[in-house]
Amino acid sequence: MTKYILPALLIAITWASAQRVVGYYPQWVQSSFPVERIDFSVITHVIHAFAWPNADGSISHYDNMLDPDIATVVHQNGRKLLLSFGGGGNNEGFAAMVSTIDNRQNFISNLLDLMDNYGYDGVDLDWEHPSNSTETNNLTLLVQELRDAFDSVNPEFLITMAVGASNWSGQHYEYEIINENLDWFSMMGYDFHGSWSSHAGHNAPLYQSPPGDPDGAVHTGVNYLVNTRNIPAAKLNLGVPFYGKRFNASAINGSYSGTVTDIWYDEAAGLVAAGQEYYWDEDAHCPYLLNASHNQLVTFDDPSSIQAKAEYVKQRELGGMMIWALGYDLVNGAQELIESIGLHYLGFHSERNNILPQDIVIQIFPNPFNNQCTIRLISSKPADILYIYSIDGRLINSIFKRTIKRSAQEFLWDGKEKDKKDIASGIFVAVAKSGDRIFSNKVLYLK
Repeated sequence: MTKYILPALLIAITWASAQRVVGYYPQWVQSSFPVERIDFSVITHVIHAFAWPNADGSISHYDNMLDPDIATVVHQNGRKLLLSFGGGGNNEGFAAMVSTIDNRQNFISNLLDLMDNYGYDGVDLDWEHPSNSTETNNLTLLVQELRDAFDSVNPEFLITMAVGASNWSGQHYEYEIINENLDWFSMMGYDFHGSWSSHAGHNAPLYQSPPGDPDGAVHTGVNYLVNTRNIPAAKLNLGVPFYGKRFNASAINGSYSGTVTDIWYDEAAGLVAAGQEYYWDEDAHCPYLLNASHNQLVTFDDPSSIQAKAEYVKQRELGGMMIWALGYDLVNGAQELIESIGLHYLGFHSERNNILPQDIVIQIFPNPFNNQCTIRLISSKPADILYIYSIDGRLINSIFKRTIKRSAQEFLWDGKEKDKKDIASGIFVAVAKSGDRIFSNKVLYLK
C-alpha cells in the first residue's frame, strides 16, 4: 500500500453547525437510558413521548413519565425539550378534542400548565391520522390557536408535527396552511413494509426496492411532501429509525409468513456480531440479515445506511434529521447510529467512496474517539486488511495483516503508530484492500 491510492481516499471536509437533529425520547427507555446519556453534541431537540389528549381537552400520559429533572438536564446542555402528543397507539382522543373551541382551549390551557410545571419548550403533534375533512379543518384551527396562545406567553415556544410519507397518511392535513404556524415537520421515513405489506421489504429504504415498489421509500416520501404538498424543504426533517423488522422470510422482497416484529438496532447489531449473513441492497441503500437456516430475515438501518440518509438530507437541503428513538442504538456503551449522524451530518463529512457495500463495509465507533475505537469489517470477499493512513497518505499502522475470510470481525485501534508512538489529533483513514479495489472510512482522533 503506497501513496498511489490517495486519490481514492481524498476527503472533502465540511462543517455545519446549524442543522436540527431531533430525537424522540420515549417513556419506556427512561429507566434504562436516563436523560444524561443522550448525546447532546448531536441532539439539538429532545421530544418526550408520549402524552395524549382526552375528548374534553384534559391530558393523559404514560405512568412515571413526567419529571422536571429531564428539562433541567436538557437545558443545562443548551438544548430544547418538547412534549409529544399521540404516537401510533394514542390517537383516540384527538378528533373529539379538536371538534369544539372549548375543548381546544381547555387542551391548550392544560398544556401550558404542563409546560410550566415540567419545563417543556414546545409541543409536538403526532396524530396518526385525521380521517376526514372535518378533522382536517379542526386540526388547522388547533394549530392556529396554539400559535396564538404560545405567542402571548413566549413566542419562542415551538410547535412541530410528525407526518407520514405518503398520500395515504397525508391526505387529511392542510400542510400549506398549518405550515404558517409550525416550526417544522418531521417525516416518518420508516414502516414502509411490515405486517400490512405483501412482501418482506425494507423498513426504511432510501430508494424503492425493487425499483418502482409501490410501497415507496424515503425518496418518494420527500418528493411527496416537498414537491406535491409544498412543505418547504428547510422545514422538513427526515426521520430515521433506530429499529428494524424481523420477517419469517428467505429473501428480501420475497414472501413471508406469520408475525412481523420490530427489532431494536442493538439487537440487530448483536445478530451481525454473532455471524448472521449481512447483505447490502444497492437499490434501497440499506442492509439486511439472513439467519443460517435462511428462514428469518431482518431489515434495519446501520451506520452505513444512516450515512447515506445523512448525505441525502444534505443533498436535498432538508432542515434536519429526526430519530425514532433515542436509546435504541446503545451497543457496548456506544451509540453507533447517533455517532454516524454526528460524523456524516453534523461534523466532518466524507464524500461516499465508489464502493460496492456488499464487498466490504467498514464501520468505526466511537467516532470521533480519544482513547480507542472499534473498527468493524463486514466482508463478503476475502481481503488483505487493515491499514490506518494519515490524511496525507502516510502509513500509520497495520492493525491486521493476514487475509480475512468472509465474516464480520472487529479490531481495536488505540490511536498509536505501529511502533506504539503517540500521534497527534487529526483525521485518519481506515483502509481495506480486496484484489485491486480499495475500501475506506475515516476516523477522527481527538487527544
